[in-house]
Amino acid sequence: MMIDKKKQGAANREWGKMAEDIAAEYLLTNGYIIRERNWRIGNKIEIDIIAEKDGIIVFVEVKARKGDFQSPEETVDSPKRKKMIQGGDIYLRGLPHLFPYRLDIITVTGTPESHEIKHLEDAFLPPLK
Repeated sequence: MMIDKKKQGAANREWGKMAEDIAAEYLLTNGYIIRERNWRIGNKIEIDIIAEKDGIIVFVEVKARKGDFQSPEETVDSPKRKKMIQGGDIYLRGLPHLFPYRLDIITVTGTPESHEIKHLEDAFLPPLK
């Protein structure tokens, strides 16, 4: 049986979008303010969600998986982390004053109807210069 890669890719993108909606709703329910969604710099850097809680800016990478073949947080590789850090730095420089910040990962595993959310606060730190 052949798998239609176009259909599979479209279904994965749709699930990814749903997972971002689920993550945003989770954050709102837990007292966060959503400042931005799918914030971009050019075509190289995107931050899924930029939120704020208690005066802290939170940059969130959302990862969705239907199965458990790989932990979603393991897919946030070094290049993705570097892009998040660069994007976060650009975003913070554009604000009128300094904010503390952190880099989080929210994973959504399962299906739109039945899923598990895991919020990894301070999932990684920027490297020291």
